[in-house]
Amino acid sequence: MVLIGKVNWKNSFENILYLITGALLAFFVCYKTMRATTDDVLAAITPTIEKAIDKETIANDIVNKIEVQVDKIKKSDTLQININQEPLNDQHPNNTIVKTDSCAISISDYNKLSKSQKNRINRWLK
Repeated sequence: MVLIGKVNWKNSFENILYLITGALLAFFVCYKTMRATTDDVLAAITPTIEKAIDKETIANDIVNKIEVQVDKIKKSDTLQININQEPLNDQHPNNTIVKTDSCAISISDYNKLSKSQKNRINRWLK
């Protein structure tokens, strides 16, 4: 058996010590990185998980009732519209009434109408 050289135990011990120190340092860095990443992911998906649990455990009944009352147009051409909606929200419709002079009838034109047409107009205006 031929020996190539003597073993330098001091050098070998020092190299093994460097190896163990490097492995422990790498383990610590990996652990901290994985721990921080896990915490960030959990913080990001926690609201989604809670919403999914709420959807599965809470009954979701959507009730949308709209009650519309339109009063008859009176002689003064006022129109009152009442809309009651449940549940209440801020999205209220804008009702605009535009008065035009084209629907006004003059006395001479009124006198030219037949009796049934005059009665129909009188009933409508009451």
